Amino acid sequence: MAKSGSIATKSLWTIGTYAASAILRFAGNIVLSRILGPEILGVVVIAQAIRVGCDLLTDLGLEQNVVHSRHGDDERFLNTVWTMQLLRGALVSLICLALAPILAHFYHVDTLILIAVSAAPLFNAMTSTALFTIAKRLDVRVRNLYEISSEAVGLAINIALAVTLRNVWAPILGILLSIAARSAMTWFLPHPRHRFLLDRTHAPSIFHFSKWIMLASLSLYAAVYVDRLYLGRIVTLAVLGIYGQARSIAELPNTVAGRLAFQIVFPFVAKHQDEIDPGTPARAELTRTRRHFLTLVLIGTATAMAWSDKAVLLLYGPRYAQAGWMLCLLLVGIWIAVISSLNEAIVFGRGQPRNVGLANAIRFFAMGATLPIGYALCGLPGVFFALPVSEVARYLILLKAQARFRLTYLAQDAALTLALAALFAAWIALRLTLGLNVPWALMRVG
Repeated sequence: MAKSGSIATKSLWTIGTYAASAILRFAGNIVLSRILGPEILGVVVIAQAIRVGCDLLTDLGLEQNVVHSRHGDDERFLNTVWTMQLLRGALVSLICLALAPILAHFYHVDTLILIAVSAAPLFNAMTSTALFTIAKRLDVRVRNLYEISSEAVGLAINIALAVTLRNVWAPILGILLSIAARSAMTWFLPHPRHRFLLDRTHAPSIFHFSKWIMLASLSLYAAVYVDRLYLGRIVTLAVLGIYGQARSIAELPNTVAGRLAFQIVFPFVAKHQDEIDPGTPARAELTRTRRHFLTLVLIGTATAMAWSDKAVLLLYGPRYAQAGWMLCLLLVGIWIAVISSLNEAIVFGRGQPRNVGLANAIRFFAMGATLPIGYALCGLPGVFFALPVSEVARYLILLKAQARFRLTYLAQDAALTLALAALFAAWIALRLTLGLNVPWALMRVG
């Protein structure tokens, strides 16, 4: 049995609370899809991509700084982080505001929508540093209770607005109010007394560590959202809305992997840097936890791929039927992304953000090159080749970095990937035996 406070116990907390969070998110998606049409959700896909882009393109990696720095518990360090966070948030909101008319014209959406969304980075910057301290101390229980509470509040806000307004402003206002509520809730967590401060010693060290975080975040955003931005120019808003729903479902395994990676694996590796060589107890614990988590993910992923069309039709209705085959193809790349997210946290934990930035940059270039080629050859289905190609490129760069400090999991990853393929094949064989079509039957090439 896992010891209380062990990485396995913390992982169970993360996975358990995320399962509850995923149920809330699914419920929200289903309600919104039943009330709002695909064309409205297409506008939301564009607005979200622009909002997240403005936020990530100037990411200073403040949480990673607090977790990694030996001064992370120092009040002056935390106040410097908090001040930099507020200044950055205000600047990013101003940039979003200035770009709103140009981007609205480019994507043929209402300028007022993007003007409203420009307030999101500032609202997001109004959090306390409590979450950073919780992450540093590996207080997974408190962090995940906060996450699920903020998800519940956000769901209530979005459903209330959708039922009341029933137009595009419902999800847009839902985004803003959910972020504001999430920020407000952090002030109920333990935190130092915040004041404006830019310490002459701490500020330069934060910037030094952050320059590679900014590169990683820039590349991460480009790789994760370039498909949405590309499709926003070549397909209708309705098709983009359907794709957005499929993408949001497909991202669920990678989101929980991200939480596990940066709430547990990253601080665990950072804490045990000198005691995680092959054969050590820390290495054995990390390997075991990683294997158990990926086994659960592969079972869920293979099952979701095999039954994606039926699940989408049941939950979202016939208007979103095309999301079924999209979800099936997207999950191929998401499986590789899950593995890479865990590896990325290991590289971060060893203090190598430069390699993470490089891996995400390569991922972006691979996706950017594959998207138009795939679309030219196979139409919309060809776009779905971009995700697995880009994630393999990212994986290989991270693997090279991991090899330098002997923390690779190539054999484990290969074995689990083969197991996923075998389980998926078994599900497809069962479908065919029952006289059911393959889950990608609605896909049209060209």
